[in-house]
Amino acid sequence: MRRVDRAGRLAWIDVLRMLRKHSDWRRGSSILAVVMYAVILVVGTAAGAYAGYRLGGVVVGDGSVFGVEEFPLEVVGGIAALLWLVVTVIFVTRAVGERGTLAQPEAVLTIVPTWEALVGVYVAECAYVAMWVLGPAAGAGAGLAVGTGALTPVVAVPVALLLAGWSTVAVGYPVGLTVRHVALRFPFVARHKSGVVVAAFLVYFVLISAGALNEAMVTLFEPMQSSPMAWFADLAFLGTPGVDASPVQAVGAAVFAVVVVGVGVVAGTRVADTHWFSDPVLAGEEPEESVSVDGSGASSVEEWIEGVFGRRTGTLIVVSWRRVVRAPMKVLYAFFPVFFITGMVAEIVQTGDVPAFFPYLVVVIAAWAAGVIFTLNPLGDQGAVLTSTLLSGVDGRTFVHAHMIAGLVVAIPIGTVVTGVLAVLSPVETRTVVALTAATPVLMVLAAVVSVGIGMAFPRFDEVNVTRSMTTVLPSRWAFVLFTAYLFLTAAAAGVTYEEAVRELAAVLLSFVLPFGIDVAPGTLFSASVVVLAVAVVAPVVAYRSAVRRFDEYTLA
Repeated sequence: MRRVDRAGRLAWIDVLRMLRKHSDWRRGSSILAVVMYAVILVVGTAAGAYAGYRLGGVVVGDGSVFGVEEFPLEVVGGIAALLWLVVTVIFVTRAVGERGTLAQPEAVLTIVPTWEALVGVYVAECAYVAMWVLGPAAGAGAGLAVGTGALTPVVAVPVALLLAGWSTVAVGYPVGLTVRHVALRFPFVARHKSGVVVAAFLVYFVLISAGALNEAMVTLFEPMQSSPMAWFADLAFLGTPGVDASPVQAVGAAVFAVVVVGVGVVAGTRVADTHWFSDPVLAGEEPEESVSVDGSGASSVEEWIEGVFGRRTGTLIVVSWRRVVRAPMKVLYAFFPVFFITGMVAEIVQTGDVPAFFPYLVVVIAAWAAGVIFTLNPLGDQGAVLTSTLLSGVDGRTFVHAHMIAGLVVAIPIGTVVTGVLAVLSPVETRTVVALTAATPVLMVLAAVVSVGIGMAFPRFDEVNVTRSMTTVLPSRWAFVLFTAYLFLTAAAAGVTYEEAVRELAAVLLSFVLPFGIDVAPGTLFSASVVVLAVAVVAPVVAYRSAVRRFDEYTLA
């Protein structure tokens, strides 16, 4: 009993530390996080209650949901089993990342056995499951109870969801800890972990774009319907009138959860013993390179670049490329907008039809990527060699040009070709294809110029945790927000000015969103967009001069 108490105390400390971290009222991000959590929880609970009530109507034969008038328990069980797999993957990812190690492991592991520390982590993870699931689950149970007139769902639904969530912890954490051990304790993987992460990201994106993950889910659906994970549906609807839930499978779901947690503790203890008491492999990273303006030690590639762009500019370009090769996580954030269009890309790959609006969207994404690769934090990316760079004799123009060229020489060919191909495949007119293809490199250059001005004004030097064991220097939030706002406001203003249909649609949407009954006429929106475009045209000039002056006048405190 004393051991269980110690594990509980470790879990309580973990949860308390998390609550303090995310409720620090001195930090605006913490306040925003608390507000967002509260909003999500309230909306989720209300949505769960409404969905439960509507589902209750289907169960008693007095309603329908999405045209379904008969409650399909087997289908719900298959969906529940697939969701179980998805949540398990989430806990695998958490264990690979920041949750794979203990806070103050030297102190904890010298006081308590490994299994107690592990159980403490499990209990804390289960508490986090309850924090996210219990509200919506209780709402769904209450709504189902009201819809069916039975009280059983009030208890059955939350219990089923909590047990299912806790079993995913017991499976996901040991698997994730195993993956983490391979990543940090095996020399080859440890020394190339950044490349492995980037490769995994690219594979994931390809699978999403090709629809392979959707096909995998469809393929797994029938087998998962017969798995113990599907029995949680029987447990959730046990005692609900009109649902033929199996009491045997409902009990089996509870037994399955208990057995899985027990096996997870045993297996997790074995993995944790191996991982927590072994030393990580030293990655053997090479030191940062300083800028050598005399060209000594230059490679053949660097000599060619210097011949094209000049010695100092070429050296800065090559050094920027080398930093990315050694730490590719620095530029992985350039792919963030791609996550928002994965569904569209998957549909295009499967159907072969490119929507008319898609090339325009790709132009904006290409400009965004060109602006964030090397120019959104040029000072911060210098790291420990910033002093050497400042004292090397490089002036502001050379420094700014080098970082712009380093990104544009790669981004322009790729962005232009992708935009041109998609424009040709789309149903837009030929003149629009030519205009989009010609405008892409111009917009990418302008985006890079604005980006370097913002990045020089708001540098970030401190590293951030990508995982608990992997850190990198990313641009500041202000740089991200200001550059993204500039780019998308410019794109919106261009769309409103160029296309009448976009102007009318935007006017309707703004009139609907704005308070106090304010109506926005298309003509007013056109005039405002012209002003925005005028400012957007002047912004690159101001940004360029500001960036050059910022470097020339920069001093280290």
